[in-house]
Amino acid sequence: MTLRLRLLLWLLLALALLWVPLGVLTVRQAQRTVQDTLERAALFRLGFLVSQGRVRIQDLAQVVQEFGGVGFILSAEGRIAYTDLGDYQLPEGLEQALSQGQSFRQIRDNWLWVALPSDEGGLGLGTPLEEVAALPQRLLQIYLGLGGLLALLAFAVGAWGLSRSLRPLDTVSRELARRSAENLEPLPAPKLPEARPAVRAMNTLMGELQTALHRLKVQEQAARRFAYGASHELRNPLTALKGYLEVLQRRPGEPRATEGALREARRMELLLEGLLTLARLEGQGRVPTAPLDLKSFLEQRGLRVEGSGWVEADPRLLSVAVDNLIQNAQKHAGGLEKLVLEAAQGGVWLWACDRGPGFRPEVLPRAFEAFVKSDQSEGVGLGLALVAAIAQVMGGRTQAENRPEGGARVGLWLPGARA
Repeated sequence: MTLRLRLLLWLLLALALLWVPLGVLTVRQAQRTVQDTLERAALFRLGFLVSQGRVRIQDLAQVVQEFGGVGFILSAEGRIAYTDLGDYQLPEGLEQALSQGQSFRQIRDNWLWVALPSDEGGLGLGTPLEEVAALPQRLLQIYLGLGGLLALLAFAVGAWGLSRSLRPLDTVSRELARRSAENLEPLPAPKLPEARPAVRAMNTLMGELQTALHRLKVQEQAARRFAYGASHELRNPLTALKGYLEVLQRRPGEPRATEGALREARRMELLLEGLLTLARLEGQGRVPTAPLDLKSFLEQRGLRVEGSGWVEADPRLLSVAVDNLIQNAQKHAGGLEKLVLEAAQGGVWLWACDRGPGFRPEVLPRAFEAFVKSDQSEGVGLGLALVAAIAQVMGGRTQAENRPEGGARVGLWLPGARA
Protein backbone atom coordinates (compact mmCIF):
# COMPACT_ATOMS: atom_id res chain seq x y z
CA MET A 1 0.00 0.00 0.00
CA THR A 2 1.43 3.35 -1.03
CA LEU A 3 1.90 6.28 1.33
CA ARG A 4 -0.62 8.34 -0.63
CA LEU A 5 -3.31 5.65 -0.27
CA ARG A 6 -2.60 5.28 3.44
CA LEU A 7 -2.93 9.01 4.00
CA LEU A 8 -6.20 9.11 2.06
CA LEU A 9 -7.61 6.25 4.14
CA TRP A 10 -6.59 8.02 7.34
CA LEU A 11 -8.27 11.19 6.05
CA LEU A 12 -11.44 9.24 5.27
CA LEU A 13 -11.43 7.69 8.75
CA ALA A 14 -10.90 11.09 10.37
CA LEU A 15 -13.85 12.55 8.44
CA ALA A 16 -16.04 9.60 9.46
CA LEU A 17 -15.08 9.98 13.12
CA LEU A 18 -15.96 13.67 12.92
CA TRP A 19 -19.07 13.40 10.78
CA VAL A 20 -20.99 10.52 12.44
CA PRO A 21 -20.81 11.63 16.11
CA LEU A 22 -21.48 15.22 15.12
CA GLY A 23 -24.58 14.15 13.18
CA VAL A 24 -25.95 12.07 16.06
CA LEU A 25 -25.38 14.89 18.57
CA THR A 26 -26.91 17.45 16.23
CA VAL A 27 -30.08 15.41 15.66
CA ARG A 28 -30.54 14.71 19.36
CA GLN A 29 -29.99 18.34 20.29
CA ALA A 30 -32.46 19.45 17.63
CA GLN A 31 -35.10 17.04 18.98
CA ARG A 32 -34.53 18.22 22.54
CA THR A 33 -34.73 21.86 21.45
CA VAL A 34 -38.04 21.34 19.64
CA GLN A 35 -39.51 19.56 22.66
CA ASP A 36 -38.38 22.34 24.99
CA THR A 37 -39.76 24.99 22.65
CA LEU A 38 -43.10 23.20 22.37
CA GLU A 39 -43.28 22.84 26.14
CA ARG A 40 -42.52 26.51 26.75
CA ALA A 41 -45.08 27.60 24.13
CA ALA A 42 -47.81 25.41 25.65
CA LEU A 43 -47.07 26.68 29.16
CA PHE A 44 -47.09 30.23 27.90
CA ARG A 45 -50.52 29.81 26.27
CA LEU A 46 -51.92 28.10 29.35
CA GLY A 47 -50.49 30.78 31.59
CA PHE A 48 -52.14 33.42 29.44
CA LEU A 49 -55.51 31.72 29.92
CA VAL A 50 -54.99 31.44 33.66
CA SER A 51 -54.15 35.11 33.89
CA GLN A 52 -57.52 36.05 32.36
CA GLY A 53 -59.47 34.57 35.27
CA ARG A 54 -62.17 31.98 34.72
CA VAL A 55 -61.24 29.67 31.86
CA ARG A 56 -63.87 28.30 29.53
CA ILE A 57 -63.54 25.03 27.73
CA GLN A 58 -64.02 26.85 24.40
CA ASP A 59 -60.97 29.05 25.07
CA LEU A 60 -58.88 25.98 25.87
CA ALA A 61 -60.12 24.28 22.70
CA GLN A 62 -58.67 27.14 20.64
CA VAL A 63 -55.28 26.54 22.23
CA VAL A 64 -55.61 22.80 21.50
CA GLN A 65 -56.21 23.59 17.85
CA GLU A 66 -52.80 25.26 17.73
CA PHE A 67 -50.90 22.38 19.32
CA GLY A 68 -53.11 19.37 18.60
CA GLY A 69 -54.08 16.75 21.13
CA VAL A 70 -56.53 17.38 23.96
CA GLY A 71 -57.10 19.99 26.63
CA PHE A 72 -58.62 19.48 30.06
CA ILE A 73 -59.92 21.58 32.97
CA LEU A 74 -59.73 20.22 36.48
CA SER A 75 -62.31 21.67 38.92
CA ALA A 76 -61.73 22.17 42.61
CA GLU A 77 -64.00 19.15 43.28
CA GLY A 78 -61.79 16.93 41.11
CA ARG A 79 -64.01 16.74 38.03
CA ILE A 80 -62.23 16.73 34.66
CA ALA A 81 -63.64 18.28 31.47
CA TYR A 82 -61.92 17.48 28.14
CA THR A 83 -62.05 19.49 24.96
CA ASP A 84 -63.24 16.41 23.01
CA LEU A 85 -64.94 13.11 23.76
CA GLY A 86 -61.92 10.86 23.41
CA ASP A 87 -60.86 8.28 25.96
CA TYR A 88 -58.01 9.94 27.81
CA GLN A 89 -56.15 9.16 31.01
CA LEU A 90 -54.16 11.86 32.74
CA PRO A 91 -50.56 11.07 33.76
CA GLU A 92 -49.98 9.87 37.26
CA GLY A 93 -49.16 12.70 39.65
CA LEU A 94 -50.76 15.44 37.54
CA GLU A 95 -53.83 15.95 39.74
CA GLN A 96 -51.71 15.84 42.89
CA ALA A 97 -49.35 18.51 41.53
CA LEU A 98 -52.25 20.83 40.60
CA SER A 99 -53.95 20.31 44.00
CA GLN A 100 -50.70 21.41 45.61
CA GLY A 101 -50.58 24.51 43.41
CA GLN A 102 -47.64 23.27 41.32
CA SER A 103 -47.17 23.17 37.56
CA PHE A 104 -46.74 19.82 35.81
CA ARG A 105 -44.81 18.68 32.76
CA GLN A 106 -44.11 15.15 31.59
CA ILE A 107 -43.64 13.05 28.45
CA ARG A 108 -45.50 9.76 28.53
CA ASP A 109 -46.17 7.34 25.69
CA ASN A 110 -44.82 9.86 23.18
CA TRP A 111 -47.23 12.57 24.47
CA LEU A 112 -46.27 15.82 26.12
CA TRP A 113 -48.46 16.73 29.10
CA VAL A 114 -48.30 20.20 30.70
CA ALA A 115 -50.63 21.73 33.30
CA LEU A 116 -50.91 24.87 35.44
CA PRO A 117 -52.88 25.43 38.66
CA SER A 118 -55.69 28.02 38.71
CA ASP A 119 -58.20 29.44 41.18
CA GLU A 120 -60.82 26.85 40.13
CA GLY A 121 -58.36 23.92 40.19
CA GLY A 122 -56.23 23.83 37.08
CA LEU A 123 -56.00 23.31 33.33
CA GLY A 124 -53.66 21.49 31.05
CA LEU A 125 -52.83 20.26 27.62
CA GLY A 126 -51.71 16.92 26.18
CA THR A 127 -50.19 16.99 22.70
CA PRO A 128 -48.77 14.08 20.68
CA LEU A 129 -45.08 14.14 19.75
CA GLU A 130 -45.24 12.17 16.49
CA GLU A 131 -43.92 15.15 14.54
CA VAL A 132 -41.16 15.69 17.05
CA ALA A 133 -40.36 11.95 17.04
CA ALA A 134 -40.16 11.98 13.25
CA LEU A 135 -37.87 14.99 13.33
CA PRO A 136 -34.60 12.97 13.86
CA GLN A 137 -35.35 10.83 10.82
CA ARG A 138 -35.99 13.87 8.62
CA LEU A 139 -32.93 15.65 9.99
CA LEU A 140 -30.84 12.50 9.49
CA GLN A 141 -31.94 12.30 5.88
CA ILE A 142 -31.01 15.92 5.33
CA TYR A 143 -27.77 15.43 7.19
CA LEU A 144 -26.84 12.34 5.22
CA GLY A 145 -27.63 14.04 1.95
CA LEU A 146 -26.16 17.49 2.44
CA GLY A 147 -23.58 16.35 4.98
CA GLY A 148 -22.50 13.51 2.71
CA LEU A 149 -21.95 15.95 -0.16
CA LEU A 150 -19.98 18.28 2.11
CA ALA A 151 -17.93 15.36 3.47
CA LEU A 152 -17.24 14.19 -0.07
CA LEU A 153 -16.18 17.71 -1.01
CA ALA A 154 -13.95 17.90 2.09
CA PHE A 155 -12.44 14.51 1.20
CA ALA A 156 -11.78 15.65 -2.36
CA VAL A 157 -10.12 18.86 -1.16
CA GLY A 158 -8.06 16.90 1.40
CA ALA A 159 -7.04 14.32 -1.20
CA TRP A 160 -5.99 17.08 -3.59
CA GLY A 161 -4.04 18.79 -0.81
CA LEU A 162 -2.31 15.55 0.18
CA SER A 163 -1.37 14.78 -3.41
CA ARG A 164 -0.04 18.28 -3.88
CA SER A 165 1.89 18.07 -0.60
CA LEU A 166 3.43 14.74 -1.61
CA ARG A 167 4.46 16.02 -5.03
CA PRO A 168 8.05 16.76 -3.88
CA LEU A 169 8.42 13.05 -3.04
CA ASP A 170 7.27 12.19 -6.57
CA THR A 171 9.89 14.61 -7.89
CA VAL A 172 12.61 12.86 -5.88
CA SER A 173 11.37 9.45 -7.11
CA ARG A 174 11.43 10.57 -10.74
CA GLU A 175 14.89 12.07 -10.27
CA LEU A 176 16.18 8.79 -8.85
CA ALA A 177 14.43 6.72 -11.54
CA ARG A 178 15.98 8.64 -14.44
CA ARG A 179 19.52 8.39 -13.08
CA SER A 180 21.99 5.73 -14.05
CA ALA A 181 23.90 3.65 -11.52
CA GLU A 182 27.03 5.78 -12.05
CA ASN A 183 25.26 9.07 -11.31
CA LEU A 184 25.79 9.71 -7.60
CA GLU A 185 25.42 13.48 -7.68
CA PRO A 186 23.52 14.99 -4.69
CA LEU A 187 19.75 15.30 -5.03
CA PRO A 188 18.26 18.80 -4.87
CA ALA A 189 16.64 19.70 -1.56
CA PRO A 190 12.86 19.04 -1.76
CA LYS A 191 10.30 21.71 -0.91
CA LEU A 192 8.70 19.38 1.63
CA PRO A 193 10.50 20.03 4.95
CA GLU A 194 9.70 16.54 6.29
CA ALA A 195 11.48 14.97 3.31
CA ARG A 196 14.68 17.01 3.63
CA PRO A 197 16.31 14.86 6.37
CA ALA A 198 15.78 11.72 4.25
CA VAL A 199 17.22 13.43 1.17
CA ARG A 200 20.18 14.75 3.18
CA ALA A 201 20.84 11.23 4.50
CA MET A 202 20.57 9.87 0.95
CA ASN A 203 22.98 12.51 -0.34
CA THR A 204 25.42 11.64 2.43
CA LEU A 205 25.16 7.96 1.53
CA MET A 206 25.67 8.69 -2.17
CA GLY A 207 28.67 10.86 -1.30
CA GLU A 208 30.17 8.01 0.70
CA LEU A 209 29.44 5.60 -2.16
CA GLN A 210 31.06 7.98 -4.62
CA THR A 211 34.14 8.23 -2.39
CA ALA A 212 34.24 4.44 -2.02
CA LEU A 213 33.89 3.94 -5.77
CA HIS A 214 36.65 6.45 -6.42
CA ARG A 215 38.82 4.67 -3.86
CA LEU A 216 38.07 1.34 -5.54
CA LYS A 217 38.99 2.75 -8.93
CA VAL A 218 42.23 4.12 -7.54
CA GLN A 219 42.96 0.79 -5.90
CA GLU A 220 42.12 -1.02 -9.12
CA GLN A 221 44.48 1.20 -11.06
CA ALA A 222 47.14 0.70 -8.39
CA ALA A 223 46.56 -3.06 -8.53
CA ARG A 224 47.01 -3.00 -12.31
CA ARG A 225 50.21 -1.01 -11.97
CA PHE A 226 51.35 -3.34 -9.20
CA ALA A 227 50.72 -6.44 -11.32
CA TYR A 228 52.42 -4.83 -14.32
CA GLY A 229 55.37 -3.71 -12.21
CA ALA A 230 55.73 -7.10 -10.53
CA SER A 231 55.67 -8.97 -13.84
CA HIS A 232 58.12 -6.49 -15.36
CA GLU A 233 60.53 -6.65 -12.42
CA LEU A 234 60.39 -10.45 -12.32
CA ARG A 235 60.84 -10.76 -16.06
CA ASN A 236 64.17 -8.90 -16.03
CA PRO A 237 66.02 -11.20 -13.58
CA LEU A 238 64.38 -14.25 -15.11
CA THR A 239 65.61 -13.25 -18.57
CA ALA A 240 69.11 -12.57 -17.23
CA LEU A 241 69.10 -15.82 -15.25
CA LYS A 242 68.03 -17.75 -18.33
CA GLY A 243 70.90 -16.21 -20.32
CA TYR A 244 73.48 -17.09 -17.66
CA LEU A 245 72.18 -20.65 -17.49
CA GLU A 246 72.47 -20.97 -21.28
CA VAL A 247 76.08 -19.82 -21.04
CA LEU A 248 76.74 -22.40 -18.31
CA GLN A 249 75.14 -25.04 -20.50
CA ARG A 250 77.57 -24.24 -23.28
CA ARG A 251 80.55 -23.53 -21.02
CA PRO A 252 80.28 -25.45 -17.77
CA GLY A 253 82.18 -23.82 -14.92
CA GLU A 254 82.16 -20.30 -16.38
CA PRO A 255 82.67 -18.17 -13.20
CA ARG A 256 81.10 -14.96 -14.52
CA ALA A 257 77.96 -16.79 -15.62
CA THR A 258 77.74 -18.49 -12.23
CA GLU A 259 78.14 -15.16 -10.40
CA GLY A 260 75.54 -13.51 -12.63
CA ALA A 261 73.06 -16.35 -12.13
CA LEU A 262 73.49 -16.14 -8.35
CA ARG A 263 73.14 -12.36 -8.46
CA GLU A 264 69.88 -12.51 -10.43
CA ALA A 265 68.56 -15.31 -8.22
CA ARG A 266 69.31 -13.13 -5.18
CA ARG A 267 67.57 -10.22 -6.86
CA MET A 268 64.46 -12.35 -7.45
CA GLU A 269 64.59 -13.52 -3.83
CA LEU A 270 64.70 -9.93 -2.57
CA LEU A 271 61.83 -9.00 -4.88
CA LEU A 272 59.67 -11.88 -3.67
CA GLU A 273 60.48 -11.14 -0.03
CA GLY A 274 59.53 -7.51 -0.56
CA LEU A 275 56.26 -8.49 -2.27
CA LEU A 276 55.34 -10.88 0.55
CA THR A 277 56.17 -8.29 3.21
CA LEU A 278 54.17 -5.62 1.39
CA ALA A 279 51.16 -7.94 0.94
CA ARG A 280 51.28 -8.93 4.62
CA LEU A 281 51.41 -5.31 5.79
CA GLU A 282 48.61 -4.13 3.46
CA GLY A 283 46.31 -6.87 4.78
CA GLN A 284 47.10 -6.10 8.42
CA GLY A 285 45.30 -3.69 10.73
CA ARG A 286 46.86 -1.47 13.36
CA VAL A 287 49.72 -3.13 15.21
CA PRO A 288 50.41 -2.66 18.94
CA THR A 289 52.84 0.18 19.59
CA ALA A 290 54.81 1.44 22.57
CA PRO A 291 56.48 4.75 23.52
CA LEU A 292 59.89 5.04 21.86
CA ASP A 293 62.64 7.66 22.08
CA LEU A 294 63.22 8.10 18.36
CA LYS A 295 66.55 9.93 18.71
CA SER A 296 68.04 7.21 20.94
CA PHE A 297 66.63 4.49 18.68
CA LEU A 298 68.42 5.97 15.63
CA GLU A 299 71.65 6.69 17.45
CA GLN A 300 71.82 3.08 18.68
CA ARG A 301 71.85 2.08 15.03
CA GLY A 302 74.92 4.29 14.41
CA LEU A 303 72.99 7.12 12.75
CA ARG A 304 73.44 10.83 13.37
CA VAL A 305 70.20 12.70 13.74
CA GLU A 306 69.14 16.29 14.31
CA GLY A 307 66.31 17.00 16.77
CA SER A 308 64.48 14.69 19.16
CA GLY A 309 61.06 13.26 19.87
CA TRP A 310 59.09 10.44 21.43
CA VAL A 311 56.70 8.42 19.27
CA GLU A 312 54.37 5.43 19.45
CA ALA A 313 55.92 2.74 17.26
CA ASP A 314 56.78 -0.93 16.82
CA PRO A 315 60.61 -1.15 16.98
CA ARG A 316 60.86 -4.10 14.58
CA LEU A 317 58.76 -2.48 11.86
CA LEU A 318 60.38 0.90 12.46
CA SER A 319 63.79 -0.67 11.82
CA VAL A 320 62.59 -1.94 8.42
CA ALA A 321 61.18 1.48 7.54
CA VAL A 322 64.38 3.33 8.56
CA ASP A 323 66.54 0.86 6.56
CA ASN A 324 64.43 1.42 3.46
CA LEU A 325 64.53 5.22 3.86
CA ILE A 326 68.34 5.17 4.10
CA GLN A 327 68.76 2.66 1.27
CA ASN A 328 66.50 4.74 -0.97
CA ALA A 329 68.60 7.87 -0.32
CA GLN A 330 71.92 6.04 -0.78
CA LYS A 331 71.08 3.95 -3.86
CA HIS A 332 68.71 6.21 -5.79
CA ALA A 333 69.18 9.79 -4.58
CA GLY A 334 72.92 10.52 -4.52
CA GLY A 335 73.47 9.53 -0.89
CA LEU A 336 72.04 10.38 2.51
CA GLU A 337 72.77 13.94 3.66
CA LYS A 338 71.10 13.98 7.09
CA LEU A 339 68.28 12.67 9.25
CA VAL A 340 66.04 15.26 10.90
CA LEU A 341 63.39 14.87 13.60
CA GLU A 342 60.67 17.52 13.51
CA ALA A 343 57.67 17.72 15.85
CA ALA A 344 54.40 18.53 14.05
CA GLN A 345 50.66 17.89 14.34
CA GLY A 346 50.78 15.85 17.53
CA GLY A 347 53.55 13.61 16.28
CA VAL A 348 57.13 13.56 14.97
CA TRP A 349 58.43 13.61 11.39
CA LEU A 350 61.55 11.60 10.55
CA TRP A 351 63.00 13.22 7.41
CA ALA A 352 65.66 11.55 5.30
CA CYS A 353 67.31 14.30 3.24
CA ASP A 354 69.43 13.25 0.20
CA ARG A 355 71.94 14.85 -2.18
CA GLY A 356 70.27 13.76 -5.41
CA PRO A 357 68.53 15.77 -8.14
CA GLY A 358 65.11 15.35 -6.50
CA PHE A 359 62.01 13.55 -7.76
CA ARG A 360 60.82 14.08 -11.30
CA PRO A 361 57.45 15.89 -11.41
CA GLU A 362 55.64 12.86 -12.83
CA VAL A 363 57.12 10.55 -10.18
CA LEU A 364 56.63 12.71 -7.06
CA PRO A 365 52.86 12.09 -6.60
CA ARG A 366 53.45 8.31 -6.89
CA ALA A 367 56.68 8.09 -4.92
CA PHE A 368 55.26 5.57 -2.44
CA GLU A 369 53.64 3.25 -4.98
CA ALA A 370 55.20 -0.14 -5.62
CA PHE A 371 57.64 -0.44 -8.55
CA VAL A 372 57.84 3.33 -9.03
CA LYS A 373 61.50 4.33 -9.35
CA SER A 374 63.03 7.76 -9.73
CA ASP A 375 66.02 6.44 -11.73
CA GLN A 376 67.01 3.51 -13.92
CA SER A 377 68.86 1.62 -11.17
CA GLU A 378 68.69 -2.09 -10.54
CA GLY A 379 66.35 -1.68 -7.57
CA VAL A 380 62.87 -3.19 -7.56
CA GLY A 381 60.99 -0.07 -6.43
CA LEU A 382 59.50 -1.52 -3.23
CA GLY A 383 61.46 0.41 -0.59
CA LEU A 384 59.25 3.47 -0.22
CA ALA A 385 56.11 1.34 -0.71
CA LEU A 386 57.18 -0.70 2.32
CA VAL A 387 57.79 2.54 4.29
CA ALA A 388 54.23 3.73 3.47
CA ALA A 389 52.73 0.36 4.45
CA ILE A 390 54.61 0.31 7.75
CA ALA A 391 53.55 3.88 8.51
CA GLN A 392 49.91 2.97 7.93
CA VAL A 393 49.86 -0.02 10.30
CA MET A 394 51.49 2.14 13.02
CA GLY A 395 48.98 4.98 12.57
CA GLY A 396 51.39 7.24 10.71
CA ARG A 397 51.79 8.60 7.20
CA THR A 398 54.48 9.45 4.66
CA GLN A 399 55.41 12.37 2.44
CA ALA A 400 57.96 13.08 -0.26
CA GLU A 401 58.96 16.52 -1.51
CA ASN A 402 61.77 18.29 -3.34
CA ARG A 403 63.82 20.78 -1.31
CA PRO A 404 64.30 24.35 -2.57
CA GLU A 405 68.06 24.16 -1.88
CA GLY A 406 68.35 20.98 -3.94
CA GLY A 407 67.78 17.32 -3.41
CA ALA A 408 64.68 15.73 -1.92
CA ARG A 409 63.47 14.59 1.45
CA VAL A 410 61.29 11.64 2.31
CA GLY A 411 59.42 11.74 5.62
CA LEU A 412 57.78 9.26 7.97
CA TRP A 413 55.35 10.76 10.49
CA LEU A 414 54.46 8.82 13.62
CA PRO A 415 52.02 9.82 16.39
CA GLY A 416 53.56 11.28 19.52
CA ALA A 417 54.00 9.08 22.58
CA ARG A 418 51.15 9.11 25.09
CA ALA A 419 52.03 10.32 28.57
